[in-house]
Amino acid sequence: MSAPSPHTKPPSPSPWPGLVFVLIVALAATGVAALFESLPPPIGPVPVSAMLVAIVAGLLLGRFARTTAALERGLALAKGPILKTAVALVGVRLSLTELVNTGGQALPLVVLMIATGLILVLGLGRLLGVSPRLTILLAAGTSICGASAIAAASPALKAHHEETCYAIACIGVLGLMAILLYPLILQHTLIDPELIGLALGTVIHDTAQVTAAAVYHQQLWPNDQTLDSATVAKLMRNSTMLVVIPALVLFYHRTQKLDHPEDAGSVPFPMFILAFLALSVVRSLGDGVVSGQDSQWLQAAWTSTIALAYQASLLGFAMAMSALAMSVSPSEVRSLGPKGFVVAAVATFIMLGVALLWLS
Repeated sequence: MSAPSPHTKPPSPSPWPGLVFVLIVALAATGVAALFESLPPPIGPVPVSAMLVAIVAGLLLGRFARTTAALERGLALAKGPILKTAVALVGVRLSLTELVNTGGQALPLVVLMIATGLILVLGLGRLLGVSPRLTILLAAGTSICGASAIAAASPALKAHHEETCYAIACIGVLGLMAILLYPLILQHTLIDPELIGLALGTVIHDTAQVTAAAVYHQQLWPNDQTLDSATVAKLMRNSTMLVVIPALVLFYHRTQKLDHPEDAGSVPFPMFILAFLALSVVRSLGDGVVSGQDSQWLQAAWTSTIALAYQASLLGFAMAMSALAMSVSPSEVRSLGPKGFVVAAVATFIMLGVALLWLS
């Protein structure tokens, strides 16, 4: 038998062990999140993002993952292509037609809240010495749509994994606080359920958190307006990801060139944002075609397709976030310190105050 040629390349490691591993973690995280949301009163429901649970699980499993070479390629795929695909699939949840038809009332407040969040986080981050990348991630999460915006901005910024995990954890904690406190505060200041819904949709960050807070308000003060109004406001706020994230990436790139010209590298345009827009157009066209048909089967199939894409997006985010967390140790996340959380918290509560002034 002849010996293998010294020039023969070793076979590439399979990505499947790593992919299966993060898939199992993501499914478990989704199950834990669902369990919290199904807790009965007075304890529950407790809306917890599957992404946040996946990050905690990833941090706990990180030592094992980092020392298991067979997982490396699959984890890299989860942190790269799978994350970008999950961001693109968010576009299926956005109907441009519905946005135009129902978002007019929410538009001024949405613009005001996004501007307020961006100015506060960028200014406070620089004042307190938070790293530029972490500041941009917190600005995206605070002003647009929470963890989804952070995950979307992270690859384009080439953010460190611990920065991404830290930013999502900040948004998760602040969101839980908002769910418990904001409905009570808004009921005693605005009273009108429609105005309360607008406020919830524009000052709470994650979509799931907005929904939970609106449902919580409707349980305490029964009405039919809070959830509908909050959903419209959040839909419009989420749509701004198409513009705000590329703008933040460009801002970071130009700031780095001015402050550290020797370190500033090229930051490419996040092309998967275009995929997000393309899928939003597909969703809008599909809604128009299906609404004009009498076939119940076609309408059910289209609704199921949208729901499947949404679930695939959530699962992809959970896989990517667990893989990111496995790349860092808890001590690396803790090393970022409390300043980033302080920045996000101050901006979040000031945004609530500005919304109250606008709507009162």
